[in-house]
Amino acid sequence: TSSPMQIVSSNVVAIAAGAEHSLFLKRDGSLWAMGEDSYGQLGDGRTTDIVASPERIVASDVKAIACGSFHSLFIKSDGSLWGMGFNSDGQLGNGTTENEKLPVQIVSSNVVAVSGGDSHTLFLKSDGSLWGMGLNYSGQLGDGTFNATNQPEQIVSSDVTAVAVGTAHSLFVKSDGSLWAMGWNLDG
Repeated sequence: TSSPMQIVSSNVVAIAAGAEHSLFLKRDGSLWAMGEDSYGQLGDGRTTDIVASPERIVASDVKAIACGSFHSLFIKSDGSLWGMGFNSDGQLGNGTTENEKLPVQIVSSNVVAVSGGDSHTLFLKSDGSLWGMGLNYSGQLGDGTFNATNQPEQIVSSDVTAVAVGTAHSLFVKSDGSLWAMGWNLDG
C-alpha cells in the first residue's frame, strides 16, 4: 500500500522488521508476527509462505524484539534470549544450522539487548559483554576471523552499552561514548 494504514489500534510498545516479515510487542508482553514465514521466522510452528494478519506467538513476558533478514529474536523478562527462523549460518546460536519454526532458547539469562543482520546476530549482556554468532564472511562478528559460528562467542568482555547490526557489518557503543565497528566496509 502506498499510504499508511493502521494495523493495530493500541497497546503496541515496540516494532521490528526483517526482509519480509514484521514483529511487534504489546504492552502486556505478548509477541505478535506477520508476513513472510517460509523459514519459520514468525515462530508459529509452520513454514507458510505468507501470514497476512498479525498472530500472537508468545502470550507474555517478552520485553524486547529484533529481526534479522529471515530470523527473529526476542528477550524475555527473565533475561533469556530466544530465536526462530533461518539458521543456515548459525545466526540463532543454538548449536545447529537447522531452521527453527518455533522459538528456541539461545541464552538462559542476563541478555539486555539484541540485534539481527542478514545472517548474524549480536547481543549484549547485563555485565556489558558483547556476544555474536552466525555468518562472518566480512568479519561482522568482530572476533578477528572470517569464520562463522553457530554458538554465541564473546566479542568484547565489558563496557558495551548499545549494539546495532546491518546486513554484514556491526556497530557498538562503549560506556565512554566511543563508537566501534566491524565487518563490511566497501562503501565506507
